[in-house]
Amino acid sequence: MINILNKNKAYITSCGFTLAEVLITLGVIGIIAAMTMPALTHKYRHKAAITQIKKMYTVLSQAMLLSCPDGTYSSLTFYDKDVKGWYINYLKPHLKISKECFNTKGCWNSGTKYMNGRIASSGNGVGSGFVAFNTIDGYFINMDGYNEKDHDTVEQVFGVNTQGDSLIVHVDINGNGKPNIIGKDVFIFVFSNKGFVPACKIKNDTQIKQDCSPQGKGICCLEQSIRNGWEIDKENMW
Repeated sequence: MINILNKNKAYITSCGFTLAEVLITLGVIGIIAAMTMPALTHKYRHKAAITQIKKMYTVLSQAMLLSCPDGTYSSLTFYDKDVKGWYINYLKPHLKISKECFNTKGCWNSGTKYMNGRIASSGNGVGSGFVAFNTIDGYFINMDGYNEKDHDTVEQVFGVNTQGDSLIVHVDINGNGKPNIIGKDVFIFVFSNKGFVPACKIKNDTQIKQDCSPQGKGICCLEQSIRNGWEIDKENMW
């Protein structure tokens, strides 16, 4: 409150704030904003990441099912030695592709890593004889055939029950964006006549938790998120 002398030499009272009071108020607002912004930013990023993952899973699941001749996974005609032919004839018509690479660089980020820091891929792609492509939605996808004879056991292909040849699918949900780490922005699926499912489908919660940790590879993180009601652990956000 400020007293002002008018032309009749009588004091009138004017309600307002002094400069010091305004500066103090702005300072308090700044402190509160600084304290709350990180939490709001994290919440927004969390929701955005979940939305991206759900959309990716839905789009790819539909495309993979449509790639089966009669609309069922049991009829899948896929051969490890001809991933390219299967992609061109069966999968490509059901996706909007902006770029594709057949065992060559240009469609996958170099130096993709596991959560423990180890390199998961070269600069070209993941696997040998792979097919990599980019969608107009901004997803980078890498597919590599997995021969039935390569199985560690009858059922163990990245923690998924399979029968016959299968396809290992790596998906980077934010394309050229960082961090390019499996379990954070890169997720792994197994595609076979058992369906299109996230890696580690048959693993228990303890095994999944161990893998989806700073000491693990991150292969099981998508399955962990699904089991947790599509929640992402704070340490796995990017």
